[in-house]
Amino acid sequence: MTDEVNEPSIGERLRELRSAHGLSIRALSERAKVSTSVISEVERGKTEPSISTLKHLATALGTSITYFFTSPAQSNGHVIRADDRKTIIASQPSTGDGRSSIEAKGIRFELASPDASEVLEALYGRYEKDASTGEEMYTHDGEEWAMVLAGRFKITLGDEVYFLDPGDSIWFKSNIPHRITNVADGVSEYIWMNTPKSF
Repeated sequence: MTDEVNEPSIGERLRELRSAHGLSIRALSERAKVSTSVISEVERGKTEPSISTLKHLATALGTSITYFFTSPAQSNGHVIRADDRKTIIASQPSTGDGRSSIEAKGIRFELASPDASEVLEALYGRYEKDASTGEEMYTHDGEEWAMVLAGRFKITLGDEVYFLDPGDSIWFKSNIPHRITNVADGVSEYIWMNTPKSF
């Protein structure tokens, strides 16, 4: 637990990387198309950024979204045990389910594929009621496939909307603007695949 507590926050990592690039908050704002107030609040730990905001910031700073997240150690090998999944979204320790996972804004992501995977990325996602990937839709390179494990998700692809229930799956090209929202009365879960790696 001590190691997790000592991990730098998203805001600290953002500030360090921005400084390393020699960018002011205003310069990063212009490059990432993210407001200066949002960047300032994230760096000061006053707000948790959406996934789309982090993707914009990561791209502007020449890195991947994983850079910003606390990541407990992952065992090497072909099998990833449930307790060994690496956290993708991170801000506060989760409450005692025994997994190496952390919740932020009602969403928890765990990497279900090994670091050795070169192009394929698998995520386990757990969304609290009404949680979503953010107000804005986002895009990136590649393709995605997902299957709902529990609950109900609303997937917005461009101007199309799909509702997925347990056992339903979806595939699409990642350059289509997309957004994911839990529309169930309780928790919703999925397995999500990206290729090439997105996070």
